[in-house]
Amino acid sequence: MAKEERREEAQLRRRRGIPPILLNILIPLVVSLAVYFSLPILIGSNQETQKGVETARPTEVKAVLIQPGTNQTFLLKGGREVAVIDSLTFTVGSNACRAAIGEKKDEIMDALAMIFLSKERSELSTTAGQELLKRQIREAVNIITGFVGDREKFGVLKVFLYIKAFASTE
Repeated sequence: MAKEERREEAQLRRRRGIPPILLNILIPLVVSLAVYFSLPILIGSNQETQKGVETARPTEVKAVLIQPGTNQTFLLKGGREVAVIDSLTFTVGSNACRAAIGEKKDEIMDALAMIFLSKERSELSTTAGQELLKRQIREAVNIITGFVGDREKFGVLKVFLYIKAFASTE
């Protein structure tokens, strides 16, 4: 009799509770729905983070200060010789820097005049002298446009200078 009562109690428990076959269906269903609805939220936030990283990378843009063929002259040290510059272009790290170069062209040209006034013909005739000149121009333009420190990677990256000739002013 005790065995029969136990069997009846077990059957009542099975009837009252959720059958095991439904548990095998409900648990995976709930988990999959939770993943289905939370996955777009996680992916969406990851894409926003990646967009933020992409905007932090500099993009190389060309900025022209002296158009090729315009033959701009700059006095050299002593005032008896000039350097004839055929073109001066920059590779910059952002459109903002290119725009700033266009807006502050007068200040940049003044800085260039001061840099050339400190140079002699013999300095500009060597590779090392021209590399030094390019570095000084890059630093001056970055200072004038405000791309210094952490923002330097968005400023002038490379300077392309073509010195056409040197001439005497006498």
